[in-house]
Amino acid sequence: MEDTGASESPSHPKTAAYHRDPGNDTARTGTMSDLLQSIGESFQIPGRFVSGQVLGSGHIHDTYRAVFEEGGTEARYVVQRLNARVFADPERLMQNLVRVTDHVRKKLADRGVADVDRHCLRVIPSIDGRPFSIDTAGHYWRCFPFQEGTRSHETIVSRSQADETARAFGSFLELISDLPPPPLAVTIPEFHDLDRRLEALEAAIAADAHRRLGGVQPETESARREHRRVAAMLGDGGANQLPRRTVHNDCKLNNLLFDAVTGRVRCVIDLDTVMEGTVLFDFGELVRTGVCAASEDSPDLTGMTFDRDVFAGLAHGYRAGAGALLTEAELHALPVAGPALALENAIRFLTDHLEGDVYFRIHREGQNRDRCRAQLRRVDLLMENLDVARREVEGAAGFSP
Repeated sequence: MEDTGASESPSHPKTAAYHRDPGNDTARTGTMSDLLQSIGESFQIPGRFVSGQVLGSGHIHDTYRAVFEEGGTEARYVVQRLNARVFADPERLMQNLVRVTDHVRKKLADRGVADVDRHCLRVIPSIDGRPFSIDTAGHYWRCFPFQEGTRSHETIVSRSQADETARAFGSFLELISDLPPPPLAVTIPEFHDLDRRLEALEAAIAADAHRRLGGVQPETESARREHRRVAAMLGDGGANQLPRRTVHNDCKLNNLLFDAVTGRVRCVIDLDTVMEGTVLFDFGELVRTGVCAASEDSPDLTGMTFDRDVFAGLAHGYRAGAGALLTEAELHALPVAGPALALENAIRFLTDHLEGDVYFRIHREGQNRDRCRAQLRRVDLLMENLDVARREVEGAAGFSP
């Protein structure tokens, strides 16, 4: 079965579910079917529209799978309605995406990689040649071929899987390292700016527009305390002076497609935040989402632990994938990346809770509060195991402090 029906529970604000199939949400209503037919036919897709289906459950974009038939053969596509509230300039977002995918596809082809479509996303142009389509309501849509024969995963379960995951993102970093100028457009300003995130939290605390502050006083104090600690650690370690690179900015397991047969990573996805940053943003997200496995929003965090084997796999894989690209300063800074990204996300979830859950989708009351608590627990665990993390990174990099 090529389409695995993997569920999606992303821990970040946007996820493009390029192949995920919940299985039971077929677009049966005429309204949805008519919409998907109209959108599908606005792209350069051969054949006739057959059916459509909701795909995934991402926090931000609305994603669907559309089936088209030509000459008795069906082909599947992913069509996605972009959230212009989060990505205020969808046209620049899509210009970024085309630049990145074109660059990666050319490098893969130059290196002799067979069937590049299986290893890099391909943006299908609209019938007027643009990388997006705009519907009658003014919504922006994009389209990709459905990645057949792949599966996604939500939880890293072994050192070898951690190595494979981080190696793929390290390789992606290397592939985009020579992206020609100009710099990519900033799709979300100050995306990984920890100080700005705290400022936004303080503003939400001061406003308390939804009268929720009384229920999260311990979390607000913890966020402030951990910010002081993490900011000092980043400054002392020189992490704030690392080289600026084009990075993925959202490296986690469910932003990879794995070959359903070989189990190897086939394709890196969710490229909406590929823009300038540092390697700490990428490696930190890998650590944040992979090392302390537990439900993102579980009220019970007693079972959350630090998995040293997973961290070791991530460190080794990322170093191997990036090759000689990483500087010694970057390698020395990697251990602090996890706590920094966990804290950033804790602050973001808490801010959204106070502001009335306007950014991250929720499915129950208090979900963003619980997400915040889970991230704060991750900060604690990652800080407690900082010396372990340093030793593993040193071993992977082949140096000592």
